[in-house]
Formats: sequence, C-alpha cells, structure tokens
Amino acid sequence: MTAKPKILLTPLEDVTLFAPLVALGYWVREQDLLSPVFSRLQFTQPTHVEQPEQALLDLWVSILAGCRSVSQVNTWIRPDRLLAQAWGRDVFYEQSSLARVLDVCQAEQSAQLRAGVEKVYGWIGQAPQHNTAAETLLVDIDLTGLLASKRAEGSTKGYFSEKKGPLAGRSVGSA
Repeated sequence: MTAKPKILLTPLEDVTLFAPLVALGYWVREQDLLSPVFSRLQFTQPTHVEQPEQALLDLWVSILAGCRSVSQVNTWIRPDRLLAQAWGRDVFYEQSSLARVLDVCQAEQSAQLRAGVEKVYGWIGQAPQHNTAAETLLVDIDLTGLLASKRAEGSTKGYFSEKKGPLAGRSVGSA
C-alpha cells in the first residue's frame, strides 16, 4: 500500500509560474518514473554537457511549460529555480546546450528513448494491465472533424463528406 501524499503550506523564498509542473516534477522524481527511460540512453558522440539525459529532461519540461522552441528556454523556464529544483536540478541547461544535445541525437537515441517510454507505459499505463481474457478492451476514438475559425492557429480548410446532421457538407475551417 502506498502512502498518501502530504500537502503542506509553507512560505517559499522563490516564486514560480508553474505550480502544477512543480508538483508533477516532485511526483515524477518520487516515483523514479524516468529511470527506465534514462537507463537505456547512451550517447556515443560528445554532447558538450555532463548529463545529456538531464538536457532531454529539461526539453521535456520546457514543452510541458509551453515553450514553442528551444530558444524560449532561457527566458521561460531557466530563471525558475523552484521549477528546476522540483525536477531535481539546480538550474535548467541553457538553450545552446540543449540544442547541442539535440544535434547529437540520432536514430539510435530515438530508439532508446522509445524503448524506455514503452517500458514506462507498460509499468504505469492502464491498457497493458487490462485483463483481455476476462473482457474485451474497448478504445473509443472520435475522428469527426470539428469546425474551426479561419483565424485559428494551425487551422486548415478541409471537407468531411460523410458528416451527418445539421453541419453536413460544411467545410472545416470556414465557420
């Protein structure tokens, strides 16, 4: 049986804009969730950093924090020491170091990361733990196109001829 988490209110010297990510970082470290991923990761070329797996962790945190490019790391998450500490870091790597690690990554590292993520999925994912002998696993997906504004970011015009109902025949993206 796992212990229930304790939540305490304490005064902090630092301030963070990413409180949910701080909590997630603490939980990920407590569960040692990423050890199956990082234990498989090996770099054969110099990465210009001592711990390239930490650089990949920094990139993952930056994605979760909403960074749209590596260059935003320096201004978005790197100054947030409380967030870095929650993820077990003193400070996040700067964007140039992260870019160097990404430059070194090849198909081999991608395969190693994939194998690690699959191990974590098998460990904590719910689908692999489903007893398919007892009952069928149902996965419900909805591929119906949704209407979007012409000004919506990333929106493209499309057409779904199979669509039934009051929106039949309308183009997606031309709301």
